[in-house]
Amino acid sequence: MIISFESVYKELENLFINKLPEYIEKINKEHNDGIILKPFVNTRLDEECIKLPCFKFYLEESEYTEKDRIIENTIFTVSFEIKLQSVDENKTILFWRYIEAVQKMLKVEDTNNLYKIQRNKENKVYIRITDVNK
Repeated sequence: MIISFESVYKELENLFINKLPEYIEKINKEHNDGIILKPFVNTRLDEECIKLPCFKFYLEESEYTEKDRIIENTIFTVSFEIKLQSVDENKTILFWRYIEAVQKMLKVEDTNNLYKIQRNKENKVYIRITDVNK
């Protein structure tokens, strides 16, 4: 079995660069309380964070699973570190609203892979991706 991250990476890049801004806007409209999420300044998944807000992408691990020699899956765990301005007074609320936008995006968008947010730790969100693209 050849494990390829390329198709997963391309889908992630499309989601986080092209689709996430509209979900950030939806979260702003839903809450409508004066706390405004700004779109991330990233233009690529792997770009260095220079301006804020931005995210830093990490591939944490990959694993190949086989069940009864019939069902084969490759599971990737990625993380996104969300970097906000240090002067943001509502930093915790902002962080969780970004997570809310990501959750909504992963639930609504038609994707080729299965995404599940595993956990949040400090300023990172970990996402488990099951590659169903065979």
